[in-house]
Amino acid sequence: MQVPPRGGHGRVVSAEERRRTALPRRSTKGPLDASDIPVVVDDPLAESAPSLPSRIRSPARPEAAPQPPQPPHHGPARGIDEMPSKDLGFLQDSQAYHVLPVTNVPPPFLDAPHAPPISSPIDTLLLSGHYRLAAIAAVRNLVNAPSPQDHDTLLHLLHVRLACLCLLQEHALAAQESKVLGDLNSAFYRHPLTNAHLVPWPLRLLVVRLAALGYGEWRKGIMGYYELARECRESIVKAASDDEKALWRTRLRDCGIRVANVLVEMGDFEGAGRHLGTLAAEGNQTRQVSLMETLVWLRVGDMSSARRCLARASNTAADELVDGTLNALIQLADSHYAAAATFFRVLHEKFPDDAMVAQNLAVCLLYTGRIEDASTILSELVDESPPFHSLVLNLSTVYELCTERNREKKFALAEKLASRREGGGGVGWELSNTEFKL
Repeated sequence: MQVPPRGGHGRVVSAEERRRTALPRRSTKGPLDASDIPVVVDDPLAESAPSLPSRIRSPARPEAAPQPPQPPHHGPARGIDEMPSKDLGFLQDSQAYHVLPVTNVPPPFLDAPHAPPISSPIDTLLLSGHYRLAAIAAVRNLVNAPSPQDHDTLLHLLHVRLACLCLLQEHALAAQESKVLGDLNSAFYRHPLTNAHLVPWPLRLLVVRLAALGYGEWRKGIMGYYELARECRESIVKAASDDEKALWRTRLRDCGIRVANVLVEMGDFEGAGRHLGTLAAEGNQTRQVSLMETLVWLRVGDMSSARRCLARASNTAADELVDGTLNALIQLADSHYAAAATFFRVLHEKFPDDAMVAQNLAVCLLYTGRIEDASTILSELVDESPPFHSLVLNLSTVYELCTERNREKKFALAEKLASRREGGGGVGWELSNTEFKL
């Protein structure tokens, strides 16, 4: 409304003129018109803004060249869930990684004639069980990576490095090198909007385990798993789909099982058994947890609890190989060596290619005084299947029981295993002095 000038009479504006004034100005389109500015997605009126008709476009402005299809205006061009670019150049500091010690490795493995070159692809080294070479190659690729912002590649190589160190029984060294990540709970590793974590979930689990295993700080490891479990519960509540909820529920249960594992490693077997009992009450994967609980009670020496848990697992879903093996182990733990040997012999006849069953049969024969039969079975296993830690350890024990020249036999066994042309077939190709009892 216009105010008339003081001391005079102003012209009264009619209703018709007010209507004309409220209409938007219809001028020709120029370079500063709003239609040239990209639509701001955050503007709640942007989607409802009408487009300008073709008749008011400036004829003096040439038509723009065809542009590739743009994302719809209901979201930004960069996905909201996409992690912002982060500089992880601190992971490429060569001073953060150590030279792997070789004092605990038998010389035949260091000078193996058929070992692959270190330039081999890391996946090939992992599949063949050459974890030492894979750990060295992972650090070389990590330090020499061209882009410090390639999160996926850098974190994957670091994960390979730490996991290989654990497989080489170098947990303290892996714990030291994992410190290069710093505090994984800091905001640096979080998405500013979705709070998603930059570091993959398996690597976060491994870092928590290294904090407990590498330094013997078991309580710190348990607290780390509980912190991850809290994140799982929050993610289940915020999950947008059933598949996402199922994923976080699986991760939550996995954290619970890892807590039991830490309790076992710190010697609290009864606490681990009770903890697993609470996990089995959830209903899902009851058999898996019941089998774990059976092994824990076997370690404690509570045979009645072990039989009860095994019966619960068998009622859920029976497996002749697994259930039969656990029944035989219960007989062995109860000092019924002859009965255990009979159980394992029956299983060996049904599953002749199962190396673990054959090894347990040899152990039972060793307890019953049949050392030659046990030595024959273990020697055949070394020739026919990829050797694993407990197999080499048990065969070295048999050498000590059978001859005073056992050290020569152990070195001959190391040379034989180091001269293998093929890889470890899913197990570690390299063995340490501990397995050979040197």
